[in-house]
Amino acid sequence: MTTATDTREQHSQQQAGLNGLFRLLRCVLRENLFPWHSHEHDLYMASAKGKLLLKQPTFNSLDALQNYERLIWQDGNPYANQYDDQYKRQHDIVTDPVTALSKMLTLTEYVFEHDNDPWHRILNELENSQQNEALTIAFRQQQDQMILAQCRQHQLSNLLAWSRFRAQSLRCSNRSNNSDAANSAILIEQWAAVGHPYHPGSKTKLGLSESEVLNYAPEFGQPVPLILIAVHESLLKTTSLSPDLDYQNWFAMHYPDWHQEWQRCFFSDSTDGSHDLSHHYQPIPVHPWQHSHRLPLLFAEEIRLGLIKLKGPTFPTLATLSCRTLAPELNASQPYIKLPVAAQMTSSIRNLSTPSVDNATRIGAILQDILLQRPDIAQALRFQWDEVGLHTCVDTHAHDCEDTQERDNDRYLSVLFRRNVTKVLNDDEHGVVLAALFNISPLSDVPLFIELMQLAGVEQQSDAITWFSRYVTTLFTAVLDLYLEYGIALEAHQQNTLAVFTEKGDIRAFIHRDVGGVCINTERLSQQGWPVKFTESAILVNDQDAARVNLSHTVLQSHIGELIHLLEGYFDLTAETLWLLVSSLLESHLSNFASKYGQPLFEQEMDAFFRQPWPATAFIRMRLQNQSEHSCSQEIANPLTEGVFL
Repeated sequence: MTTATDTREQHSQQQAGLNGLFRLLRCVLRENLFPWHSHEHDLYMASAKGKLLLKQPTFNSLDALQNYERLIWQDGNPYANQYDDQYKRQHDIVTDPVTALSKMLTLTEYVFEHDNDPWHRILNELENSQQNEALTIAFRQQQDQMILAQCRQHQLSNLLAWSRFRAQSLRCSNRSNNSDAANSAILIEQWAAVGHPYHPGSKTKLGLSESEVLNYAPEFGQPVPLILIAVHESLLKTTSLSPDLDYQNWFAMHYPDWHQEWQRCFFSDSTDGSHDLSHHYQPIPVHPWQHSHRLPLLFAEEIRLGLIKLKGPTFPTLATLSCRTLAPELNASQPYIKLPVAAQMTSSIRNLSTPSVDNATRIGAILQDILLQRPDIAQALRFQWDEVGLHTCVDTHAHDCEDTQERDNDRYLSVLFRRNVTKVLNDDEHGVVLAALFNISPLSDVPLFIELMQLAGVEQQSDAITWFSRYVTTLFTAVLDLYLEYGIALEAHQQNTLAVFTEKGDIRAFIHRDVGGVCINTERLSQQGWPVKFTESAILVNDQDAARVNLSHTVLQSHIGELIHLLEGYFDLTAETLWLLVSSLLESHLSNFASKYGQPLFEQEMDAFFRQPWPATAFIRMRLQNQSEHSCSQEIANPLTEGVFL
């Protein structure tokens, strides 16, 4: 007998397969990885072993697959009666990415060379992603039903109102002081965690068991108990926005209860201040997965010598879209904590490298200076600064270790403390992570972006154009001048950026976080007065072209481009109309740049933005190369139209 639970699980598995198949096809076709051919309105691959037929595919203005009817596999002779009704009934419909990719490899007669063959690795990632996405879909259905019921009960008309009500209710139930502010942004963020919009391994989490996925992935909303270990000061390097910062005093001020528990746990017998061992150790938060799976092995010698003490007190947190960046539950004042979780999530092992820690606060200090000098940018752009960072500096030979190999373990034990998002929001504002804008609201049954436009009073095309124009203008003010004048290209994509909306649904500003993916033209930055010595990193480049790639992918494609494709069809809008609007706003902004820096630089930017093909991230090619630090790109059609500025 099939139960309702079995039916829900089956539906979740089927939907996860279809979602993964769409993302795989989108990447495969865009990256030209296999020999697809066209026939009338279809695409196909064929060999003596069979045929794959993609029926009725359509593509958007960024050369990405937008829709298709179905994918069909035919065994044997691929050319017999291939388009009649009998053909359709005789052949298998492919509904998951692992089967689809396996068939593509079969048709090309690909031979796996070894267990770590790149295509074998990708197949494993796709299978793992589908399993995890099925868990997400099943949970999300129940969560949306709960949200809808709460909104009806308390007469809440939009998702932002729900998040504030829900956060305050939860905060009050857990604290005696009912006036404490609550962080509602984290609830929207966890609701938004449905996966990367076009990465084929959207939910890949290799190295995590199913129970660990349920415990640590943001969409399930479980508290993640960080563990506060003790690390000897001789192993640590500290960096911060404030010169001469005393880290332990800073930590005790921001996490007083956790720090007191830490002292009692490790140093309760040290009462004489002059001999207090806690002065020689620092409290370092660690993710529980890292604590169990990585530290005991990688730092065995330091643990044996007592330089690292692992059994510390815990502190409840909530995962953001990134499993390794955690909020202090609903607390509105304590900093967020970014940590290494050395499992593969999407395409990368999520370490936290020493250059990332070293450079984060340096970049933050530069951005602070720029915003003080540029109130026009500051009005549109806010930051969750990385205020303090620490990482280990282990040396094999210093501890009489028999292993003579050089170690690179510092990326496995490090931390960044990031300003709480509520610290950069006013009382009448909501911080909404961009990824949430694309999700269907359970209240209105339309994407949250459309729900916010309707909340702002948008009813017809002219209203929508005015609203979207204000949105794009605010975004360009926030990110373009940093790139054009200072060579700083923010990684302002759907995970790293929050939009600041008023309670009435109007855009007010953007919040950027995580400078780990920023791209900096150090020569341009130095010319503007910041000849900073950074720790060597892939984010540092010497020309504007490399920085522009970052801006093109994260701002024009994954942000504006995806919003345009979401908007198409609503309020009688078309992609062509919206791209013309973006063209006009961008050309106007570049013209202002020309008035300050001259025609040659203006023409260089105009040529790249308007006349040349755009570089788009090639996700599968990156996986074939088994790397993710350096992006891999392919050219796509440029949707902008030059000469629309009046």
